[in-house]
Amino acid sequence: MKKVLLAGTALLGVVALSTSAQADIDLDLGGYFSGYGVYVDNDEPAGAGLRNFEFRRDQEIYFTGETTTDMGLTVGVHTELVPANNTVAPGTAFDETYMYVSGNWGRFNFGVEDGAAYLLQVEAPSGDSNIDCLRSYVSGFQSDLWNDLAIDADFAGVTLDYQHADFSQVERLTYLTPKFNGFQAGLSWAPDNVYYGATGLQPAGSNVVAGAFENMWEASARWDGEFEGFGISLGGGYSHASTEATAGAGAVGSDDLTTWNAGANFSFSGFSLGGAYHITNNGIGATADEDTTTWTVGGAWDNGPYHVGVSYLDRTYGNGFVGIGAADLEVTRWTVGAGYTYGPGMSFRGSLSLGKADNNGVAARDVDFTQGTLGTQIDF
Repeated sequence: MKKVLLAGTALLGVVALSTSAQADIDLDLGGYFSGYGVYVDNDEPAGAGLRNFEFRRDQEIYFTGETTTDMGLTVGVHTELVPANNTVAPGTAFDETYMYVSGNWGRFNFGVEDGAAYLLQVEAPSGDSNIDCLRSYVSGFQSDLWNDLAIDADFAGVTLDYQHADFSQVERLTYLTPKFNGFQAGLSWAPDNVYYGATGLQPAGSNVVAGAFENMWEASARWDGEFEGFGISLGGGYSHASTEATAGAGAVGSDDLTTWNAGANFSFSGFSLGGAYHITNNGIGATADEDTTTWTVGGAWDNGPYHVGVSYLDRTYGNGFVGIGAADLEVTRWTVGAGYTYGPGMSFRGSLSLGKADNNGVAARDVDFTQGTLGTQIDF
């Protein structure tokens, strides 16, 4: 018995020492779940057999631990968990995970987190913040048809949004100034566009890869103000990344990557109107036009639990972009949506999108697409 008591006393001592060495933090748990029924009518060649209806979802759980030191520094760690595969449920994976330090001088983020260009980007109003938004989370469009009306995987996986988030899943350092009279600026830097995880650097001699990028800089600024009931948001951002080794002409990595964005939003008495512009050269150097240009405008009305919005997006892929062909590809989309908040952090949502892809190449063709969504989002 005496040995058991001594062992228990020793164990309590170890626990006490371990506890005293830990930061005294406030732990916050949160997340969201959004689920939709999605109906899509894609123009398709005979025999393609594309589905018209599917369920789509997006979800995330996050942990944030934060404390304030005696010196007045706020120090925290934020980690987001998402399904490893949204079509195969088992397993989870990290999305964003980073630490931050802030004070009256501003804030530093370090880790896997979006850069300054995205964090300060101004968003246009939308019908549904998951559908026709800055960063689209739900889409049933079969973009592989848009350039040549064929299911051949040469233009698949395209999402119609306008986020300025080049290489979002990489380790980077970001500084955000404090707000001065509504003005805030930011600067980010990442060594390269490869995510290595917690351990290991590239093996010696393999850090120069054709098509990869390095020294990725971002700079952005934003102003939010109010004048006699009118709300105004203005912002813009720029990013640049150098090639590690130049790829072949016409391929990604054949030129340095440059991206710009600008946006404005105005609001008054529940109504909002705004627009945004985004252009990138995709890191492609060629004699043809390699830029992808996107602009969008939107308007919305919010009254208590009710939301109604409409947006228009226009995107042009230059004929130097991979898979486009002899001429530019222009894609347009109209979206109207509505929502109702039926409880704290809970909303029903519905939207209808009508779009067209126009490839004025040798064999000119138009591809129409229609999408209807009905779903819900729960934030906790």
